[in-house]
Amino acid sequence: MTVKTISYLTIAFVAIYVLFQYLIGYFMPFAIGIFLAFLLDPLVTFICEKTRLRRSSSALIIVLLLVAVLLSLMTMAVTKIVDELTALYGLLPQYYEEFNRIVLEVLQIAGDISERLPEPLAKAAQEQWARIDIILSRVLSGAGGLVKGVPMFLVMLTFTILSTYFIMSDRMKIGDFVRSVLSPETHKSFKHVELDILGGIAGFLRAQALLVLLTMIINVLGLALMGSRYAVALGILLAILDVLPVLGPGLVYVPWILYQAIWGTPWMTVGLLVLYGAVSSLRQVAQTHLVGREMGLHPLATLVSLYTGFRMFGTAGLIYGPLGAILIKGLWVSGVVPHEDGAKT
Repeated sequence: MTVKTISYLTIAFVAIYVLFQYLIGYFMPFAIGIFLAFLLDPLVTFICEKTRLRRSSSALIIVLLLVAVLLSLMTMAVTKIVDELTALYGLLPQYYEEFNRIVLEVLQIAGDISERLPEPLAKAAQEQWARIDIILSRVLSGAGGLVKGVPMFLVMLTFTILSTYFIMSDRMKIGDFVRSVLSPETHKSFKHVELDILGGIAGFLRAQALLVLLTMIINVLGLALMGSRYAVALGILLAILDVLPVLGPGLVYVPWILYQAIWGTPWMTVGLLVLYGAVSSLRQVAQTHLVGREMGLHPLATLVSLYTGFRMFGTAGLIYGPLGAILIKGLWVSGVVPHEDGAKT
């Protein structure tokens, strides 16, 4: 590997870090719009060829169909969740009394233990209680932040849909503009990078969708076998938590397992432990295999990208890491990063 190659790789790594750390929020709707346009463009071309409609009209039809499908899926999911939450609402008084009883028992046990402990251990126990209080406060504030973030999400969704439409509608004009400002050689490299990166991102999202679907199915089936009244709602919630940064299915599983271990039944405790362990282990194994296969990366490279992303960006790095690997791979294969076997030397 030459000094020039190392220099280009260093610049690429720094640029990717700056992108994910500081700029991703500003470009996210348009990046998603470009990706959706890449996926849906063959359908637009097909409609144009078969119906002789203008490209703008075909793009509008595809976008409206996409919105209709998403709304239908969300409606079905929300309807099922509302049914289960309605059943849960009828049992809230019973659960509220049980919760108060448990809290009082825990506080009484904690008070008795702290009185019998030596002063250093009692002080340490009080510090742990304070930490638990801080963690619960952060969880509640995070839930409030999710609610406050709904308007911003709707704004981003609107810009994503609009950018998808305009990119598909004016693809030819955008392509002509890019060709007019780039030299033929640079444009050729740009097309290689575009195809490699968009193809890699498509593979990555396919892998994530499969992982979410797999997690949801296992959770729903496992909870249904254990007789849970809210298997579907909890399965969807756990699958969503498995994707969201910071939060995770442990946010539901750990308190539930502790409750069953202390006040519930042994078989339910064991069942939840087995289900939580199986889902977590299966997802970790499947993530490395699926993400690597769909992105065209070796499993070791996928593992390195996941770990590096996690160390650099936290939980969000589990997404940023593989995406960064896709960008590096696209720059390498296209020859933008010069190397001995590349197009540029």
